[in-house]
Amino acid sequence: MRGVALLVIFALGGCASVEPIKAYEGPGRPAAELAVVESAFERDFAGVSDVQIAGVDGVSYSGPKYQARMLPGQHWVIVRDTSRVGSKRQEQFCAFDFDMAPGCTYRPHPPSYPTPALLRGAESEWQLSVAMQVTVRCPDLSADIRVPADCAGSRAALAQRRPSYQTKH
Repeated sequence: MRGVALLVIFALGGCASVEPIKAYEGPGRPAAELAVVESAFERDFAGVSDVQIAGVDGVSYSGPKYQARMLPGQHWVIVRDTSRVGSKRQEQFCAFDFDMAPGCTYRPHPPSYPTPALLRGAESEWQLSVAMQVTVRCPDLSADIRVPADCAGSRAALAQRRPSYQTKH
C-alpha cells in the first residue's frame, strides 16, 4: 500500500522526490536512535486523504512531507490533513506534543472534519481540542493511543489557539 501511495505522489508531483525531514542537528543517525513521525496519502472508493507533516518543533515545511526523523524526546508536530469526498475539499491543521522514544514510529490520524465547520463552508474559521489517535510501532510494542491535539481550519487559526504553534520558515 505504501508503494502505491508513493507512486501516486510521484504522479501528482511530477518526478519530484519526497525526502524525509531531518529534524535534528548534526550527522545522520541509525534508525534505532531516532523517533519517526510518518503520515500518508491514501485513496479509497469514498475519497482521498492526504496527511502531510507541516511543522516540527517550530520549523515549517512546505511541499509533500510524509516522514520526519528526530532525536528521542518531547516534540511538537503539526500535520496538514487535506481530504476530498466527492467534490467537497476539506483542509485542517492539527498540532500535538508528545514524548517520542528511539526506534519508534508515530503515525497521527487527524479527526474527521467537524460537521458544524463543514456546514458553514470551507472558508469558516474554527478551532477544536481533541484526543487524536496516534498509531505507535516500536520493536517490542504496537499500539493505538490518544494524545491531546489542537485542530483548526487554517494554520493561522491554529496559531491563534496556541501561539507556540506559530512556525519559523
